[in-house]
Amino acid sequence: MTQTSAPGKIVLWGEYAVLAGAPAGVLALNTSANVTARPSPDNRWHFSSAGFKANPASCKPEELPEHPAAGFVKAILEHWAVTALHQCANPMSIHTDTSAFFTGSQKLGLGSSAAVCTAMYLLLCELTGREAMQTEAMAIHKHWQGGKGSGLDIASVWHGGLIHFQDGVATRATLPADVHWQVIFSGRSAGTKDHIASFDAWRKKSSTRPLDDLVKASTDLYSGSLSLADLARYCEALKAFDEAANLNIFTQAHTRLGTLAAAAGVLYKPCGAGGGDIGIGFSDDPSALAVFQRKAADDGFLTLDLEMDPHGAALKHG
Repeated sequence: MTQTSAPGKIVLWGEYAVLAGAPAGVLALNTSANVTARPSPDNRWHFSSAGFKANPASCKPEELPEHPAAGFVKAILEHWAVTALHQCANPMSIHTDTSAFFTGSQKLGLGSSAAVCTAMYLLLCELTGREAMQTEAMAIHKHWQGGKGSGLDIASVWHGGLIHFQDGVATRATLPADVHWQVIFSGRSAGTKDHIASFDAWRKKSSTRPLDDLVKASTDLYSGSLSLADLARYCEALKAFDEAANLNIFTQAHTRLGTLAAAAGVLYKPCGAGGGDIGIGFSDDPSALAVFQRKAADDGFLTLDLEMDPHGAALKHG
């Protein structure tokens, strides 16, 4: 048995600004996608999954079945210019588990696609004897996304911990010891691709002043002390950018969570491309975060018990 895993991630700051060349802060989380390969019992490829709903599927050695996990395999093969997986590996039974990225049937928005893509890439590199490289994993995921995205999600799950990401390069970073955080699910899953497409359309036809201000706020965070004051200024720039670009980053649910956070003395922001998914509360007072957590739970929101993953993607043999 061969198994690979890759963590989830959350964007602390730099949403959209990173697409304009600004640095972003991305934190890997201790929720993992796991991909396991075992020898096939019948010389066919088998794909099964837990988490995202898909019926098990199988196919002949020279084919790929209609299965979500096989879509990542196809993207990897296309990048390698290999027409069929049997040309470089014997048939296997591959199981993908992303259940940690869901609550019921709802996707939480913790970067499951980047985690699965990275874990599947590491697995296929191991099965085919290829060297695994972060830059190649980033290129494959971008291809799978239709050529969109900055690559920060792959960089985050590859390295683990907190990274600064800018222009394709990741560097290690640390949050100040007095900055505590709590992740909350807004109650609605969202998709990244449509929001990126809307951003691209807005950027082509509108004034970029709000984006310029967001870039400056993200750059100030990168060059500063990552203080709560800097984070607050970034949040204000993100809100102004959202109002100008009409991307619905601050949904009704996130606005409500912001109100609950402010009442507890906590700074709150949505995370990622917008439309729902998750947000994060920051405070230098753990008791204030606990109050916010209770208020959010009483209001029907799901608080997530998450910590930083320091290790990043990994390979292990059973």
